[in-house]
Amino acid sequence: MTNFPEWMKTEENYKAVSDRDGFVGKSVLSVMGTLRLLRSSKTSYGRLGKAFPAPLKLVICLALILCCSISQNMFVTYSILATVLIHVCLLNSESLKKTVSTALLAAFISALILLPAVFLGSPQSMLTVSTKVFTSVSLIGILASTTEWNRLTSGLAAFHIPGIFIFTLDITLKYIVILGDIALDMLNALKLRSVGINRSKSSSLSGILVVTFLKSRQMADEMYDAMVCRGYGDKE
Repeated sequence: MTNFPEWMKTEENYKAVSDRDGFVGKSVLSVMGTLRLLRSSKTSYGRLGKAFPAPLKLVICLALILCCSISQNMFVTYSILATVLIHVCLLNSESLKKTVSTALLAAFISALILLPAVFLGSPQSMLTVSTKVFTSVSLIGILASTTEWNRLTSGLAAFHIPGIFIFTLDITLKYIVILGDIALDMLNALKLRSVGINRSKSSSLSGILVVTFLKSRQMADEMYDAMVCRGYGDKE
């Protein structure tokens, strides 16, 4: 007959203490939102979004932002704003919410910065700048919502931008997704293993950031070695 130690025979009545995990939950949602945006391969316009090539979209977006910025006649700004609002209404619900909320936040910050101009006798300046900021940010949001990231980076070649810059930008976006997956897995692991009250949530997040940084350094060294093996080393 097997004799068990006394500590195995005693009944354990453990009650887990509830703790707020909103900090980890918000971090997980933030990382998931960024990854979903970078991984998005479907445009909001469907066929309409693919009707124009990415270089043409970039040219139109930059031209409209430039016209909106340098125009002293508000009729031009309001005309561009009306066109932008029409295109925003064609977006799907998620892209519409993201574009409008970002544009409103940027306009609110600019209005807050220019608030002293109202008390100095120039309230029109705050309205003008806020409207232009809202229009410009909305244009960028429409471009991002209707064009894939890889098409945007490849479209930069039409402006005779060096290939090394485009390659670096494209690799950066891809590695952001990979590192985001690593951070998301660690956040989920932290949430699943958290028992009781954790009073050092900030230190846990700093540990995740350190591991992510070390992983990025490791992948950078592996990328460098792979490029050197393929003949992209320094030329003597």
